Amino acid sequence: RCYILSNENGKIQLSLRQSRLNQKSNSKVEDVEITCVKDVKKGQLVRGYVKSITPSGVFFGLSTSVMGRILFQNVSPYFVQKHSLYEKYLPEGKLLTAKVLGVTGKGKHIELSLLPEDTGMPSILPESLGLPRYDAEEEKREAEDREKKEEPKLKMKRRRANSESQGIIQSRKKIKLHRRLANIRNYSVITFKIHSSCYPSRCTHFPLLQETKPKKRKICPGDENDSGIEVYYREEDNQEEEADKKRSKIRKPAEVPRLQVSMGFTWDEDINAMNVPVLNQKEESSESEEEEDLQSKLKKQTKKEKELEKQKKEKELCKLEAALMDPSRQPQSADDFDRLVLSSPNSSILWLQYMAFHLQATEIEKARAVAERALKTICFREEQEKLNVWVALLNLENMYGSEETLMKIFERAVQYNEPLKVFQHLCDIYANSEKDKQAEELYHTMLKRFRQEKSVWLKYAAFLLKRGQTEATHRLLERALKALPTKEHVDVISRFAQLEFRFGDPQHAKALFESTLNTYPKRTDIWNIYMDIMIKHGSQKEVRDIFERVIHLSLAPKKMKFFFKRYLDYEKKFGTTESALAVKRAAVEYVDTRSSHADT
Repeated sequence: RCYILSNENGKIQLSLRQSRLNQKSNSKVEDVEITCVKDVKKGQLVRGYVKSITPSGVFFGLSTSVMGRILFQNVSPYFVQKHSLYEKYLPEGKLLTAKVLGVTGKGKHIELSLLPEDTGMPSILPESLGLPRYDAEEEKREAEDREKKEEPKLKMKRRRANSESQGIIQSRKKIKLHRRLANIRNYSVITFKIHSSCYPSRCTHFPLLQETKPKKRKICPGDENDSGIEVYYREEDNQEEEADKKRSKIRKPAEVPRLQVSMGFTWDEDINAMNVPVLNQKEESSESEEEEDLQSKLKKQTKKEKELEKQKKEKELCKLEAALMDPSRQPQSADDFDRLVLSSPNSSILWLQYMAFHLQATEIEKARAVAERALKTICFREEQEKLNVWVALLNLENMYGSEETLMKIFERAVQYNEPLKVFQHLCDIYANSEKDKQAEELYHTMLKRFRQEKSVWLKYAAFLLKRGQTEATHRLLERALKALPTKEHVDVISRFAQLEFRFGDPQHAKALFESTLNTYPKRTDIWNIYMDIMIKHGSQKEVRDIFERVIHLSLAPKKMKFFFKRYLDYEKKFGTTESALAVKRAAVEYVDTRSSHADT
């Protein structure tokens, strides 16, 4: 039952809305019908179908006359370079929920969004694809802009550092010159000063000098040509020189050199006390140079190591890609199964293998999650594929779940599939797991609900015969003949007789066939079934008796030819030449009698 919307140019548009079919009903309408753009409001959640995917975005049908557009940046929070990826996850005709962002173009175009923060639904593209987010792309661009802005500042800092290092080198040269002057023995006292121009603006080698503020003094004309060092000589008595030599020889180890700061970074120091700090400075400078060399070597080694690591990673990636491209490779991890499922989402075999992978690791909850994901992913048109997943989920709950969880899954499966198939599969699951009591209860409910279905009676008969309940099977046949229409009786009796031959009493099966053939002697299909079964289970005498009965029936010439030919093939295979000649003679007699009747 449906409602006709229009009939133009030989095309009929129909509607299955309950609000149109039952206009008198007062039930609430979940999806309000949208006939024009005015029915849409900003911030409203609407449902519709995917119409097409173009370079300008995804076009979304809200009704037969109203269409909306979704920009790619509003489809998913992930950045996608190839728009063909959307075709896999947004097939034409897929039902989705979208949010109205606004109406543009003087009330003609509707802008929509499928983002999770707008609709409250999960993202269209899964996280397992490893796609970058739009936020990450914007952060990269901002970082690049910052680096471009900071480049001139870094260059200025490097220039300043170079100038400072040059100043430090000049200061070291001055100190070496001081040490040479200190080796002069003819003069007992040396007073010298170093101008501030010899050091950079930020002195790091003399922290004591950095803390003291130099006093202002007048610049003399002679200072301009000054080399930065002033030396004063003062002669003393021989006694004082000898005393100084003795002091230099006998020097206390705990004696610390004295530092006297005067105007303009000048200090007075005894020659003998000056030797120690100069040597310490030399040792420190050599150690710092060695550390700088080691750091530079380490930096060079890290670059090489980084290159080697990159090469190793590239080789590993190449191996992984080659392994993934191999079609004969079996999946070994959840990521492998995710890739396979993305390549063919409608294949129930892959989903069942994915569930089995988790069950081998006793991860039952993950197996349930995979089954639910499969039911959401597989297209609604693939009914058999979905049914396979439902049956697998029923098996899982039967083995690892409780009776309550099993019945919940069963009720859901009945809603989404054909009820008869779901009932039959659950009966098979109970029978295979030796739960006979639950199976019988379910068969009784099926006989009440599906009385007119022949397959239900036959499956229950097979179930009873496998358990050795032959008398119950005989009673079931009587009930089936009462419930089913008369045109199905012959077929049902023959099927029950076949089941009796396989699982029950062969004599009772023969009696069923004989009574059926006596009532319906011209049913050649029943004769053929009876012959096949007797050739497998009966003796040669019984088979020949059946053939003799058949060839003496008054049937059509084509059917008689078929039975004669089959009789002859049987005698050639299991009989003798004489028996084969007897069949040929019987065939010739039949032809003669048939021609004589035709002449008369």
